[in-house]
Amino acid sequence: MTLFRSGEAPPDWCELTKFYVHNLGINESIVCAPEAERDRLLVTNGTCQILMGGGSQVLKEAQFTDIPAGKGYTVVGKSEGAQAVRLVGHWKGELGGCGVFRVQNIPDWVNKGDPVTYSKHTSVDSHYHDCDEYWILLEGAGEAVVGAKHFPMRAGDCLAIGMGHHHDFPNAAEPVKAVYFETTLEREKRVGHLWEHTHGPAHPKPERI
Repeated sequence: MTLFRSGEAPPDWCELTKFYVHNLGINESIVCAPEAERDRLLVTNGTCQILMGGGSQVLKEAQFTDIPAGKGYTVVGKSEGAQAVRLVGHWKGELGGCGVFRVQNIPDWVNKGDPVTYSKHTSVDSHYHDCDEYWILLEGAGEAVVGAKHFPMRAGDCLAIGMGHHHDFPNAAEPVKAVYFETTLEREKRVGHLWEHTHGPAHPKPERI
């Protein structure tokens, strides 16, 4: 399935093989043992401290750190409602973006991306990337579109989006907060949102959907 949850197997083509959402109170901690070649920790709410090898790093919402291969670490909550998302897999060195985004339905939405034929209620633009992308819903619910497929999503879902496939979040039935993670850049290695009306035709990989 293109849509999967923590603890479930993603599609075989995915560079993201596992993810974990850690909710932590003040000074509550979780130990993260080494699992794969690549390991990224993204703070998605509040403040967290990462302890590793005798050193530490403090991160706030939308900040992340890449963990050296084979290293374990401890994540400590440093604010009420602290949250961190652990991303594990086998991506390469040149990556796209990573962070937190929010979506809600608005009456005066604008689509600056490529034209669509389905109903829209948000200003998320229909676009594609020169990389795979993963959306992990942390809060809310709604509908994502990848190519011609529509995916109802709820908190805890991860949507794997293959390189070159147009995607959009046209309807947020409940206001959405989510992670976006763009993995290894391919083809022309362009970053950011790409549109056919500006950047030329997309070249989706048919097996990545």
